[in-house]
Amino acid sequence: MPEWLTHVIIGLLLAEVFSVRKKSIVLLGAILPDILVKLTLIKLFIPIPNIDYSVLGALHVPFVFFLFTLLIAPLFRYNYVQTVLWLNLGAVSHFLSDALLRHVTGGGVRLLYPLSLDYYTLSLFWPEQSYLLGILALVLYGMIIILKKYKYQSKAFTRVGS
Repeated sequence: MPEWLTHVIIGLLLAEVFSVRKKSIVLLGAILPDILVKLTLIKLFIPIPNIDYSVLGALHVPFVFFLFTLLIAPLFRYNYVQTVLWLNLGAVSHFLSDALLRHVTGGGVRLLYPLSLDYYTLSLFWPEQSYLLGILALVLYGMIIILKKYKYQSKAFTRVGS
C-alpha cells in the first residue's frame, strides 16, 4: 500500500477538486484506514488475554470504514453529514490508491464487501513504486491550484474591467 504521504497528497487533490473547506477532515479520512490497522500492533506491547486486535483490520474495508465514520462523526464540531462525507472522500482516495498496487500473492482491496469477498486491484504499481503515484498526484494538485488561482484572478479582472 502507498505510504501515508502519498495518501495525504491524493486526499488533498480530491479535497481541492471538490472544493472542501475543511481539508483536514479529508486528510484524516485518507490516512485513518492505515492508522486503525496499525493499532493491531498494540498487542505487542499490551498483551491482554481474550482480546482479538485483528478486528481492527476490518476497518481497512470501505463498507466497515463507512460504518465507523457514522460512529465517529459526532466527535467533530462540524455538520454531521458533511463530516461523514469528508471522511469518506478521504477514505475513497485511500482505497482507490491502494487498488492501484500490484500484489504478488493476489491481494488488493475488498471494494464491494459485504456483497463480494473478491479483492480488486488495477496492478499499475509495485508497492515500492508508490512514490511515483505521489509525484503524479502532487503535480496534479499543483496544476489544480494554479488553474483555480488563474480562474479567480481572471474573474476578479473581469469584474474590475467591467
